[in-house]
Amino acid sequence: MNIRDYSSQFTVFVFTTDVDAGASAKVYLSQAGYDAYYFQDPETLEQRLKENPPHLLVFSTAALAGSLSDFVKIVQDINEEIKFIAVSSVSQFDILAQYNGFGFVDVISDESAALESRIVWSVDRACEKLYLTYQNEQLFDELQVTKAKVEEVHAAAVSSLKQAETEMSTPKVSMRITDYRSAQSKEDLIQKYLNHLPNALCIFFKFLPSVRSFVATHAQGIPASDIQGVGVQLEAGDTKDLTTQMAMGLLPARFNDMLVEAFHFNPPKALPLYAHHALEGVFVYSGNITQAEASQLAEEFSLLSLCYSTFTLEKKVDSLEVQDFVTELYNRNFYQKALSDEVSRARRLKQPISVVKIAMDDFYEIESSLGEAVRDELLKSVATIITKTSRTNDLTCRTSANEIAMILPHCSKKGAALRSERLRRIIEGTSFMDNGMKVSISLGVSEYPSLCDSAKTLDETSTKALLHITDKGGNKICLYKAPETHRPEFEVAPE
Repeated sequence: MNIRDYSSQFTVFVFTTDVDAGASAKVYLSQAGYDAYYFQDPETLEQRLKENPPHLLVFSTAALAGSLSDFVKIVQDINEEIKFIAVSSVSQFDILAQYNGFGFVDVISDESAALESRIVWSVDRACEKLYLTYQNEQLFDELQVTKAKVEEVHAAAVSSLKQAETEMSTPKVSMRITDYRSAQSKEDLIQKYLNHLPNALCIFFKFLPSVRSFVATHAQGIPASDIQGVGVQLEAGDTKDLTTQMAMGLLPARFNDMLVEAFHFNPPKALPLYAHHALEGVFVYSGNITQAEASQLAEEFSLLSLCYSTFTLEKKVDSLEVQDFVTELYNRNFYQKALSDEVSRARRLKQPISVVKIAMDDFYEIESSLGEAVRDELLKSVATIITKTSRTNDLTCRTSANEIAMILPHCSKKGAALRSERLRRIIEGTSFMDNGMKVSISLGVSEYPSLCDSAKTLDETSTKALLHITDKGGNKICLYKAPETHRPEFEVAPE
């Protein structure tokens, strides 16, 4: 994500008695897009905190008239959601570390060199975390609201149709919702909708915003061969009022003309399909169908829209549950399931699978001296390099605070060791952050079936290899050595 796209949504207060430093920091934050304010007087600060609490409070410890604990208590009594970034001398870092559980997100050295840039950088990282946290909470809230709407529509529809439906009538609403809820993909949902329609012709066009195009993917009453390759690209001006047009059931002129010519929809009507406010595509049908058919089509579309929104939000929540928000890699929960699945597949195919465990050297020293924000930024940069140098079928996960695991299907211990050494050299030769900071990594390698006999032991042996090499000083790779009693389940072909 680019925090500059969202910085205007965050309010930042700066509190220091150093007028030059405070004013300068406020200017830098404002230029970065933040809603920033500078305060020199503690009484004024306290009043503004009560009137308009910020998301972040950047303060200088030198500006505090009383104790740090009293200052933190005053702020948190006003609003416990406010996060702190302290600007302090290095000698006070150990004291400030004791406040990790009280809303402190970073500590910055008060050295004057590039202080404003360091403040902006720290605020950026803190706001990234806040934004992702708020986004996660919003997704959960929206999911619950959408689920409630589905249940409400379900209950109302079942109640209103209960007396009218007979054994030979249209399937009950409850059965249709159950059918939609069984869908395994968005495409499956779209096809289920078309299956529930009357005999009217209907085509679904998927929207591709990057190329301003609609492409036909599903149809009812029309052979699949007749829609293959059918689509339309809009002019740049057509997208300006696209949402408004779609809401009225209308289509851009180029799209409309194509439907009339190719499918004799006269006039074409549109039912736009959205997911989380984004246009996913549009169902089009001919406007000359009967009123009863049009009503049934619209009623069915209402059910689809709710189920489609629920499905999309559930998938987003699922992705959040398996993703580490710092590195944007998969998390340990995903790693454990994926490793078990991949080892089972390797056993069936009689192919090797390797795991490489990676740790950043001096991780906790970096955290202690430079702060969590710098630590996270370095870890994210390392994760990006790992991802970019991996194969398509490799899986990369953050499995602990200072551990990234690579699952390498169809890769022997020799191949994994060679790739590990290449990655180690790339990281060693890369400059990170604006000041050209250097970091190194340690890597532990193991392989099934040559060195272990299960997913559990593959994970354990790669960890042992990593711990062994970190104890030796790091910046090296270590290939696990199997015990003499180990007998592989099958032989791995030499590379």
